[in-house]
Amino acid sequence: MRTKIKHLFQLIILSVALFGCAKQEEQIIPYVRVNLSVNLQLPQFNALNSVNNAILYPDVGYNRNGVIIYRNSTDEFTAYDATCPKHIETKTAVVLDDGGSAGTATCPNCSTVYSFFSYGYPSNGHPLKSYTVTKSGNTLYINN
Repeated sequence: MRTKIKHLFQLIILSVALFGCAKQEEQIIPYVRVNLSVNLQLPQFNALNSVNNAILYPDVGYNRNGVIIYRNSTDEFTAYDATCPKHIETKTAVVLDDGGSAGTATCPNCSTVYSFFSYGYPSNGHPLKSYTVTKSGNTLYINN
């Protein structure tokens, strides 16, 4: 009986060690405080009234490259720093494809395409840095 309890205890510890520590995505883009509020009723944010559209909120984020706000679904929005993780040493911002309606952004230096459908991940490499988005009524609050 004692041996069974000992083995059960070892199994529990092993399970916690293997599954309890989720792998953290390495943050390439350095921390810069972001604290935005976006009123979806203002004309400059009209594109966000349609699903799968994105806009660039300028002059915020790392190197002031801007923050991309993307509407995933009726009530889900995501936000990303517009800095390409492959070019943090330069002031390189990704560019929204098709004016923000393609669901992707491309780095003008390395041509890496970041997909908002897959939460800012490219086909290989590091994703765009994401920010927390909270919606209250017609206002989005974006911060880190």
